[in-house]
Amino acid sequence: MIWGLRALVLVVVLLAAGCGRGDDEIAALRQAVEAEMAAAPLPAGASLVRGQFDKGCHDFFECADGPDRPAAHTADLYLGRPLAGAASECVYFVEMLRDKGFQLVGTWDEAQFKVDEAACAAGHPGAGAVVRADGRSFSDKASLKFSLLDGDRVAPRYELTYSPQAPVVLSEVRLTRSVVVHIRGALDRPFVLSAGPEVDGITSGQSLGGQWRVAASTTSLRFEVTCDARDEAWLEAHDPEMNGGPEERRRVVPCTGAATVVDVPVVLKKDKAYVAVSVYGSPASVRQQPPRHGDYVVRFVSAS
Repeated sequence: MIWGLRALVLVVVLLAAGCGRGDDEIAALRQAVEAEMAAAPLPAGASLVRGQFDKGCHDFFECADGPDRPAAHTADLYLGRPLAGAASECVYFVEMLRDKGFQLVGTWDEAQFKVDEAACAAGHPGAGAVVRADGRSFSDKASLKFSLLDGDRVAPRYELTYSPQAPVVLSEVRLTRSVVVHIRGALDRPFVLSAGPEVDGITSGQSLGGQWRVAASTTSLRFEVTCDARDEAWLEAHDPEMNGGPEERRRVVPCTGAATVVDVPVVLKKDKAYVAVSVYGSPASVRQQPPRHGDYVVRFVSAS
């Protein structure tokens, strides 16, 4: 029995040694990944700093029961000058990428669109995939992502993945004030959270709930609900890690046909809040949620 166990352990060790990557292979991989990152487009006088290599994983012995993960490399962009505001830096990088034969592609509601000067002026966070002018991947071996902001702080950064990106097909996206806030994912200004039919580029498709950045000191979120008097709105706002059933966190707001201001208290552990809204015909319950009768709009107003 003991000899059999030892034999099994020896077989597992030998398999691991055979399937895992050796130091030479990982060193060669790192060299290839860093060569791809070195080809990333940079403004004149800029350089990549604080680079970090991630060897990724492949096969069971490296990934355990998870999927294979390609190698990656991240680095900050040092411009050699003081950074300006988000909008002007966004335009600066959009123009630089264009001059070097690339474009920045953002995503909204499963549609991909070109981030241009108008998007920067609208408040887009200047984040997305860096692709060639014809929509092909940054290179034949790697994909590249650019981010301009770290929270609300301007901190340009590249993230390269050693796997090519599928060619992008661009769509026309109307970047309204509310759409930009949804893309940024930050509760820092008034905007339309959910509506039916569309209001300011937002529909009920964006109302299923999500995590939003908000100051950790926030104790209350204010919303404005406008809906048909035959309906009722369900509002949730709480810490994403909060325990307890949805019924304990939900605010049911009877609709009046006029705008109704609703304050929802929150207790946050960190700088995230989960917010969701639904509108149903009244009376609704967890087991029966009748279709709504009329149009509705729910706006986020402020955090305090």
